[in-house]
Amino acid sequence: MNKIERIKTLVGLLNKASDAYYNTSRPTIPDLEFDRLYDELRGLEKETNFIMSNSPTINVGFEVKSKLEKVEHSTKMLSLDKTKDINILRKFIGDKEGTLSWKEDGLTIVLTYDNGILIDAVTRGNGSVGSRILHNAKVFKDGIPLSINYKGRLVVRGEGLISKQDFEEINLNNKYANPRNLTSGSIMSLDNKVTKKRQLQFKAFNIAECNKKFDLYSEQLDWLKELGFNPVEYIIVDENNIEKTVNYFKANIEKYMFTTDGLVFKYNNLEYGVGLGSTSHHNLDSLAFKWKDTTVETTLRDIKFQVGRTGILTPVAIFDEIEIEQSMVSKASLHNLSILKSLELGIHDTITVYKANMIIPQIDDNLTRSNTFNIPDKCPMCGSDTKIVVTDGAEFLYCSNDNCIAKQIQQISHYVSKNAMNIDGLSEKTIEKFINTGFLKDLSDIYKLEQYKKEILNMDGFRVKSYNKLIESIEKSKKCELSSFIFALGIPQIGLSTAKDLVEFANCENPNDALLFISTVPYEYLINMKDCGNITGNNIVNWFKDEKNIELVNELLNYIEFKEFAITETKKSGIFTNKKIYCTGTFNFYKKNELKKIVEDLGGTFSGGYAKSLDYLVVGSVKGSSKEDKAKKDGITIISEDEFIKMIKEG
Repeated sequence: MNKIERIKTLVGLLNKASDAYYNTSRPTIPDLEFDRLYDELRGLEKETNFIMSNSPTINVGFEVKSKLEKVEHSTKMLSLDKTKDINILRKFIGDKEGTLSWKEDGLTIVLTYDNGILIDAVTRGNGSVGSRILHNAKVFKDGIPLSINYKGRLVVRGEGLISKQDFEEINLNNKYANPRNLTSGSIMSLDNKVTKKRQLQFKAFNIAECNKKFDLYSEQLDWLKELGFNPVEYIIVDENNIEKTVNYFKANIEKYMFTTDGLVFKYNNLEYGVGLGSTSHHNLDSLAFKWKDTTVETTLRDIKFQVGRTGILTPVAIFDEIEIEQSMVSKASLHNLSILKSLELGIHDTITVYKANMIIPQIDDNLTRSNTFNIPDKCPMCGSDTKIVVTDGAEFLYCSNDNCIAKQIQQISHYVSKNAMNIDGLSEKTIEKFINTGFLKDLSDIYKLEQYKKEILNMDGFRVKSYNKLIESIEKSKKCELSSFIFALGIPQIGLSTAKDLVEFANCENPNDALLFISTVPYEYLINMKDCGNITGNNIVNWFKDEKNIELVNELLNYIEFKEFAITETKKSGIFTNKKIYCTGTFNFYKKNELKKIVEDLGGTFSGGYAKSLDYLVVGSVKGSSKEDKAKKDGITIISEDEFIKMIKEG
């Protein structure tokens, strides 16, 4: 037994002995033996600089916070891409080696050590900003050392957890739905006396910052174990043993001490993994393998229709409440008429429900198939006729009334949302009130609300403070980014990311010229934009062809001023000047980020994806790509890695 393991054993023995001595009046070891073990523990802690948070040699004071401080992460924490298909996982692994470990179902925490001392602990939050919970981290039952034998700066990511056994003991009155809920509430507690009672543990799964260099991810985990952390259990895998290893983990789910919702594969070669980069959502060096969805039977009680801002009526199934994946659910979206019809639904039918990706409730099957539900011919909100529209082979139900109050509510609600014009104080209920009173007829009326000050202040729920806050927020929104404005207009299927791509594609020096370009760009030119397909292109062109929409934009521009575009640094020139290049496949001599720098240093534009507007498609020598066939068809020049290197040297 090494010294770290001996410390852990001694802490367990002494804490158990203390509990017996003080709480049961039945000592388990003589006092002299307790003192001898205590002295041994203190000596080992001094020698190794390793001190556990629950060591009897320290006394962490209890703290009560008034609120949890928000902290911005130095590096954004992305999510994991997911699959339930073992073949997709095998294809992802390819000829590489990686690790397979449990996907722990808890709350992610980032720990920071400086000069061997724990100085900070922050939750993942939204990936960019989390909550500081250092006072709680200091009282974890296990896994978070207060002191370690490493003097440099170390940032460790891991999962806060409660074991199944501890959960059962704490949850005797069934107050908590599942271990994850209890874990989350305990970690976010303002009072760490509460946290200490919850028996929390920490499983490290990643080093985010450290001066020590590692070649392999498995080396990171092994080193963390040497320091005294409890890293995730892992097995080295490749394409040959992946299925066997997945089955091993699956067979041990019930025996595993923590709840888990799957496994995580990560490439073992750290340099290779980092070189793959990431999307805006997830890193490309890892993939989550989720267990097959659990389905639960229930009874369908109703199907209601929600009206969206474009007039689409989305069917939602209402059923008897059931527990799936450790949470209670009673409704699920049916998405469109085609899905609704395919299920042959009827009220009181027996249906099976699951959670897609263990998050979103979906109907899996209808066991009764009575097919007795009648699709409404009237809008549930305004009573106008409904119509069925077929798009991409799927049927959708629409309200035919352009002035349907539900449409107006959703349009305005979208316009004022955070990623759009970011106007606080206009909830859906408030918007509905303002529409019913005639204050809001279209989006431009938002900027005329001051004329109704007296009437608004007489409304329930409004006071001078809330009114002033609303007006201030409206004023602030008058100066905005062009991309936010385009997103706020509610063009079908145009999210914020596509709005930003549109502005970049316009390639204008000022936002007003860019908006003019976007509103008049021909479809044939527009589809050259990154990630712009037929549906997106047609939606943009058709929206700006509608005279009512142009009138609305012009009216809004009476109140809105766009922020100037940021001045970009002078573009470098070289052999790739004015050339758009996309690199695909696996390269022998370069990582993707290196290729990007080379292209840009030589004056080119490094494309984030394949497009017909490319000048060159550069193909890796280690592994090619199916995009070669597309490029040949589209008349794009294809360059091999060797040819690319030659061009670089000439450049």
